Amino acid sequence: MEASYPRNKFDDSSINICYRKYLENESRYFILYGGAGSGKSYFAAQKILFRMLYENHHKILLIRKVAKTIRNSQFSLLKTLISDSNLSSIFRFRESDLSITNKLNSNTIISVGVDDREKLKSIHGITSIWIEEATELAKKDFVQIDLRLRNRTSNYKQIIMTFNPVDANHWLHNTHLNNSLTVKTTFKDNPYLDNSYIDVLNNLKNEDKEYYDIYALGNWGTLKNIIFKPFEILQKYPVHYDETIYGLDFGYNNPTALIKVKIKDGCYYTEELIYGNKLTNSELINLMNKTIKNKTDMIFCDPAEPDRIKELETAGFNVHSALKNVKDGIDFLKSQKIFSKPENQNLNKEVLSYSYKTDRNGNIYDEPVKFNDHALDALRYALYTHCRDRNEMRIRRI
Repeated sequence: MEASYPRNKFDDSSINICYRKYLENESRYFILYGGAGSGKSYFAAQKILFRMLYENHHKILLIRKVAKTIRNSQFSLLKTLISDSNLSSIFRFRESDLSITNKLNSNTIISVGVDDREKLKSIHGITSIWIEEATELAKKDFVQIDLRLRNRTSNYKQIIMTFNPVDANHWLHNTHLNNSLTVKTTFKDNPYLDNSYIDVLNNLKNEDKEYYDIYALGNWGTLKNIIFKPFEILQKYPVHYDETIYGLDFGYNNPTALIKVKIKDGCYYTEELIYGNKLTNSELINLMNKTIKNKTDMIFCDPAEPDRIKELETAGFNVHSALKNVKDGIDFLKSQKIFSKPENQNLNKEVLSYSYKTDRNGNIYDEPVKFNDHALDALRYALYTHCRDRNEMRIRRI
């Protein structure tokens, strides 16, 4: 059955005015890039939803480098948008394969990661594509994705790409695509942005000029003085471990991050469990009850929030106030063997941009820029607080 959702029920006023004129843009390549908090991903979701409602015969593909990261990014965003638009009754969500179907016209959204190359090559009949965090992809990945969009369709075919322009040497910065439209926006274009987050972005002026240029102003740049090498990525971890601990960085307007660390033979295997904004302590406790199997495992928390720590203790968790010596904690982490999974999307992203502060004259400070560091802070709380003394003992014995 094919049926159209009433066009006059779509509230254009819910779309940020800076994007509204692009809602029905038909360019083959629609590139949305710029600063943090500009709302580009939200608009991409709105455009996808618009087409799912008012066009027929759609099979739209959601893409990221790693398939598992789609659940907490595009899929989650589309679910929230559909719910907030009071449209949940006409859509069917399938969590197992991250698909969404319009029950009125059978339009479908499917998901696949570049890491599943065989599945990607087997997909046919795609009518449009949304690539989130497009800078994660190599050029050869993009070429393969572009080839998926080749069949005749009753509607225009389009690849939407959304990203922050971190590296000026990236192929996306140096590639011209025919029949493309590029739209750059920043937090200044987003009237719906929380004032506290605006303060965070404006404060980057005082933290580091390069960070401000990239994350606030949305300019292509190259971050210098990166603190860590990227963690080694493993597809599979060991089965058995010596010990399990957790690190917790509290937030509200900024993300709350919970990182699980499994320890084996002096190596650390990380797992990102929680990373989300606007989490109250009761919501956090509910999530922790679902993700932490053994409440006797030690959790090392941001010491700046003693009341929240006490509430977690009352809820039965084995919580401890973490050591917050940033410099020594960073130095300790730099000396350790730390592994990560592909699906640790925020931890892996943070480590690539975690930099020492630099002033206008190029002088480097022995402290990091306070931005995009919540998962790393949680990791530092756990490892430095719990493991530094045993590491010193091991060195002394040697």
